[in-house]
Amino acid sequence: MRTQTMLTTLVLLFCLCVAGYAQLPDRKIKTGTHESKVATSPTPVDLLAGSSGAYDEAELPGNKGSAYLNPQFIKGVLIYKDGSRIEGKPMRFNLYTQQMQFVEEADTVALGNPEEIEYIRIGDKVFVYTSFIQNREHKKGYFELLEDGDCRLLKRWTALYHEVDEDGNSNDFGFYRNCNCYLQFFMNPATQVQKKRKDLAMSFASNGDVVLDFMRDEKLKPKNDTDLIRVVEYYNGL
Repeated sequence: MRTQTMLTTLVLLFCLCVAGYAQLPDRKIKTGTHESKVATSPTPVDLLAGSSGAYDEAELPGNKGSAYLNPQFIKGVLIYKDGSRIEGKPMRFNLYTQQMQFVEEADTVALGNPEEIEYIRIGDKVFVYTSFIQNREHKKGYFELLEDGDCRLLKRWTALYHEVDEDGNSNDFGFYRNCNCYLQFFMNPATQVQKKRKDLAMSFASNGDVVLDFMRDEKLKPKNDTDLIRVVEYYNGL
């Protein structure tokens, strides 16, 4: 009798387990990721912080475009600090990895020892490798040189990669390019240009009032590259 009761209890428990399992939701596993192929280099570099991943459309910086400032390789000129130079080497600037790249035996490689380089010319643009401050941290990188002198006007080009999120809510994946201008006084670390006239004028220390008057008289705006060039030219001529 006891044996029959135990058997009946086990059968009931088994039926309850089967019924409970049947009510569990199916576990869906998402597979597949979007991979971007970026030119590789044997020279190890750190990618820009936050240079990949999904972004909200309202937060996407810059404009959609190529990861390269000049997509095609253009013959460039390298001028080293020791006075030596190399001409005719096809080059391009990879904004995503912040590398100056060239072709070596059918491989795309990055230019090494950038601290030894004084200037790089690619097409109609001139670049320098120098120190700058970003988020209160001292860093080094490539800048386009817009104006030279005691005060340099520099432009930093960058690119971020935006891809679809896991739910596929966005198909607008690709590279988004951005740029910001910097001022560099007497080869000290460069700092980003202020967006307001008064704030920009304060960057020029004791000459700030004179520079501010010049900007007001000439109706120059800090957000305009051409106007910034005129401001820096004026300061360097004081």
